[in-house]
Amino acid sequence: MILNKLARYAIIIIIIIVSSVHLPKFYNKIFDKSDGSPHFYYSSIKNDFVYFQFQDSGMKYTDLQDNVYTRKSFEKLLPFTFYRDLINWGVMPDTIQGVAIDASVIHKKSARYRLKAKTLDLKEIKLYPLLESQSDFTNLSFPPEVFRIQDRIEFINGSDNEINLEMTQKFNQVFIENGFKFPAQIIAGNPTTKKPFDEGYLIVDNDGYVFHLKKVKGEPFLVKTTIPNNLNIKKILVQETITKKVYGFLITETSDFYMISYDDYRLIPITLKNYIADQMDLGISVNPLHVLFKYDDNYNFHSCVFDSNYNYIDHTQKSKPFKYQKLTEKVKHMIFPFSIITTNNFSSLQHFSLKLHSMLSIIGILVSLIIGFVVKIKNHENIADNWFDFVIILFTGTYGLIAVLLIKSDSWD
Repeated sequence: MILNKLARYAIIIIIIIVSSVHLPKFYNKIFDKSDGSPHFYYSSIKNDFVYFQFQDSGMKYTDLQDNVYTRKSFEKLLPFTFYRDLINWGVMPDTIQGVAIDASVIHKKSARYRLKAKTLDLKEIKLYPLLESQSDFTNLSFPPEVFRIQDRIEFINGSDNEINLEMTQKFNQVFIENGFKFPAQIIAGNPTTKKPFDEGYLIVDNDGYVFHLKKVKGEPFLVKTTIPNNLNIKKILVQETITKKVYGFLITETSDFYMISYDDYRLIPITLKNYIADQMDLGISVNPLHVLFKYDDNYNFHSCVFDSNYNYIDHTQKSKPFKYQKLTEKVKHMIFPFSIITTNNFSSLQHFSLKLHSMLSIIGILVSLIIGFVVKIKNHENIADNWFDFVIILFTGTYGLIAVLLIKSDSWD
């Protein structure tokens, strides 16, 4: 009989764990009808921020002064973003702020970068293709070998998984001559052929110095950059764009942000207010006049704009109401005293954490105890013999109530 009770409570615990993972998610899908995230732009016509946001009434196009626009009038404020529509409508301006503008200028002087916070802890396979940077052909192509860096740089043939001794010796000698200290801390590149050209990799050695590695006509190209070795670098993102103004950007462990200039790898410091790298997704939009940085943690949405030389212009922020301020969230806290979280929006890893809800859960627990007592009396169950059911409900609320009512005691006695 004791074993039967233990088996019953084991099943009840499993139901409680599964319920605390999935029931709050199911509740959110049904009842959490929050406004969409605001999407900020910087208008070179207004010299101010504008944004659109999905609401219950539909898409709203507006600015910081709460002026409302139609979609067409909104796009006219953003000729660098929607220039194809403006050209189609015949309203594309010839000049903006004294700068002559046409589609080719916008295309050549525009770029986009994207960094998701979850990529900062992404576990990568430490094998990297080194593309030819000065190919005789227009299209880039993947090489037949990949490299890794441990106590030396090694190239491995993809066909037979053997070390390519010729390339390994050739490149390793260049690394030694340039003072590279093995192993590498960070190997940052953009290993894709869907880009206009290849800039290879920026590699942080064991002493914190940053080196630039490329393959040029089959030969190693390695430069020790002027980037300081005391930055405590967290992430480097290399992004080849036709503007050829920056190699990409660099983020430190303290969320300091720098663009890496083509001008002798000069670091351009970018002050991003309230930016936390591992808790915020970041997007960068470059056009002929401005550089816009957008970052958010799903509740606080920041937009910071600089001129084309990365001089600060302005910053704005818009926040969505936190969930606990909403009636639906308060009801959820009454129904569910806690939830088990298995994911993190800003991490690539699987998480498992217990999130306790507010004191409103006490109401739900008391209601669950009353319901449990009434149902058991109605079903003529022996409450004295199953008093532990109420202990479970006391600590787990609705989850425990569902479990003990599903797994009835009489069939296990």
